[in-house]
Amino acid sequence: MNKTSRRLLILGGLATSSLAHAQPSGSPFVGRWKGNVRGLGEAEILVTAVRANGQVDGTMTFPEQAKTFKFGDKLDIVNSINHGVVQGSVLTIETALGGTYRLNAASGRLTGEYTRGTTMNVPVTFEKAM
Repeated sequence: MNKTSRRLLILGGLATSSLAHAQPSGSPFVGRWKGNVRGLGEAEILVTAVRANGQVDGTMTFPEQAKTFKFGDKLDIVNSINHGVVQGSVLTIETALGGTYRLNAASGRLTGEYTRGTTMNVPVTFEKAM
């Protein structure tokens, strides 16, 4: 195998690997979502992609607190990394702030609850921003 063929084979493999990680942009979770979380204030979830394994890419921002958390491969409190996973019509987000969101996608909304420990359990709704 010559060098050119080997390079094309490697590049082709990388391109295929990248495409396998994200669901089509038609995923109902992809987009910008805005809401208000009682006790935390305004919040925005930006989902840029949902990987084949359900993991979410993007950010979660709390403008009033000037805090932005990226989504990553695992929860990392020290580095402000949230972990989000889609299973069916449910998005679960473990947050670096502490707590978990369980959100159902339906009719252009994400609705569910935010739970932190045994002291906080509040209903939340995020609307898809246009």
